Amino acid sequence: MEPNQNITLLTTTTDPEDVRVIEWEDFESELARLSSLSYALNEAKEKKSLLHQKLHELIQINAESLGRVNELEEMRQKLESKKLMVENMSVRSRLAKEDACKQEEQLGGAVQSLLVAGGALSVASRNLQESSSIALSFTVMGFSFIYH
Repeated sequence: MEPNQNITLLTTTTDPEDVRVIEWEDFESELARLSSLSYALNEAKEKKSLLHQKLHELIQINAESLGRVNELEEMRQKLESKKLMVENMSVRSRLAKEDACKQEEQLGGAVQSLLVAGGALSVASRNLQESSSIALSFTVMGFSFIYH
């Protein structure tokens, strides 16, 4: 090629404003610049791809973490519900125990009254039997007494 010859580089578009004329003397430095830019662009694309992958992984980890937080919250709510149920049952059990103690006291008093009444009834029955036996004895001997 002749020293004053021009080399034309075309970009991917065909717009005449995008056409750039490079002098032959500047070709090597322009080629080195473009090669350096191309290398930098490829590195940037690789970094972008790595960052995209890391971001995707972090989003996935965040989603899993959020799922676990939701599971833990559900477990906490269930535990709180069971805790309230146990407290409620404890209160009902305590009230039932108090009622049973009151009934036991009442029944103890009633049993005591029945024992006293049973004793009095036994004494009255014995007295009646003795009276009946005495009256029968007097009737057998020929005496007749009527008690009023």
